[in-house]
Amino acid sequence: MQNENNKLIALVVEDNQDFAQLVCDILHIQGCTPHVAYRAEAALTIARNINPDIVFCDLGLPGDMNGLDFARSMRADASLRSIPLVAITGYTSEQDKAAAMAAGFNMVFPKPFKFVDLTNAIAQYARRD
Repeated sequence: MQNENNKLIALVVEDNQDFAQLVCDILHIQGCTPHVAYRAEAALTIARNINPDIVFCDLGLPGDMNGLDFARSMRADASLRSIPLVAITGYTSEQDKAAAMAAGFNMVFPKPFKFVDLTNAIAQYARRD
C-alpha cells in the first residue's frame, strides 16, 4: 500500500532508538515513508493500522515478544502475512539465520548492514500496488 505521494510505506522495529532513526533516515532517502516501533507488541498494532509494504525488524527486542515472535505473529495474521519481513540483527550465526527464516523472515542482514542491503530489499520485496 503506497501512500498518497506514491511512496512505499516501511515499518522499522528496533529497540535502539539511534539505530532505528538511522534506518528510517536511509529509508527516507530511498523514497520510503518510514514508521518506527521500539517494541514488537507496538509494531503489530502499527502494522495493522498502516499496512506497510515492507518491515525491517531486529531479532533481539525487549519485552514479551522478540523479533522471532513478532515474525510468527505477523505470519499468523491474515492481514499481515504477505508483508515482506527483513531481519536486521546482531545475531548472525547460521543457526540464528535459519531460526529467522523459519519464523517467517524473507531476508536476514547482519548489523552493521550495508546501504545496498536496504536498497535491494526494497527493490525485491516491496509491493508496488
